Amino acid sequence: MGTRLRPFTLLATAFLDGRITYSKLRLLLRYMTTDNESELLSLALAHPLTELETLLAGRDRVDGGKKKTRNRLSVTVDPETGGVRFWGSLDPERGAEFLAALKIAELSQKEESGEGDADGQSASTRFGPPVASGLDSAFVAMCHIVRSSPQSRVTAPGAQVNVLMTLDNRAYIPGHHGGQTGDVLRTALNGEMRVHLLDARGLHLKLSRRARVVTAAQEKALLARWGWRCASPGCGHNRWLQFHHIRSWAEGGETNLDNLIPLCTAHHIMLGNDELVIVPDAVDPSLLRFRFAGGESYTSTDRQPPMFDAALGRWSDSYDHGPVPEGDEDLLQVWEAQDSFADVPAVQRG
Repeated sequence: MGTRLRPFTLLATAFLDGRITYSKLRLLLRYMTTDNESELLSLALAHPLTELETLLAGRDRVDGGKKKTRNRLSVTVDPETGGVRFWGSLDPERGAEFLAALKIAELSQKEESGEGDADGQSASTRFGPPVASGLDSAFVAMCHIVRSSPQSRVTAPGAQVNVLMTLDNRAYIPGHHGGQTGDVLRTALNGEMRVHLLDARGLHLKLSRRARVVTAAQEKALLARWGWRCASPGCGHNRWLQFHHIRSWAEGGETNLDNLIPLCTAHHIMLGNDELVIVPDAVDPSLLRFRFAGGESYTSTDRQPPMFDAALGRWSDSYDHGPVPEGDEDLLQVWEAQDSFADVPAVQRG
């Protein structure tokens, strides 16, 4: 690692000063050249690791990436027991398809067993890859589906392969960031995948509705905008997701994309416990503030991956409006005196 750092003085200095973690260092060295060193270092200083992975996904790697994974499968039958053993490897594109197929099978088991919530939804989360503890049963169910009548679970985001395209010509599959843009595009053109074109603000789809429940179209747009995972800074959870109204439904908040955000169960609970506050900036609503108890703050600009607040300079969160986590009320810099300065002591007038 030290040898690879030699050409990058700025990165080495940031690492030695403790401003860059080892995990970020390893990630940056996959993509860094002497020409883009300043750009990538700025991204690393401004964003948590999970957001940095998304921002670098689809870029050309300096070494062309690791040797491309070969699609291979080996199957053996034990002549004594009749048991079957199999192993192999899949490239990011085929791997995403495989996990989506397992997700279909996982959900089908819940439906057949009658396990579901009051709204008829599957008790298993519809989001993210299949749960590890149920992979064996999901695989068997997948075999049963193939041998009978397969059906696409179009209402389950976790059972789809989605390719995200950006305006700077990057293409990547959420959760499979190692895939190269060219390979991903070739696969998308020849397979059943959903391709989402993201503009500078992320996928911007206006679907203002007088309904509290998020529609399937809004669900997909929100997941694409926030990288198919919890939108809370630094969180990589992609299974147990819920869609939160930034301005609550009870207070008149509408069910449209600018007022919705995907959150994992843990961060949704933190909101309910006033340990986390999410609030649009009062002056510029394109700035979405994430305030944690203790004064830690992150900001998402135009619903892009949140960055450390200190990286925003004069646009950083000044704590001069809106709610704050419980216990941080003293951080809110709001002038609450009356209109007249006559009753303000001379010492305070300055």
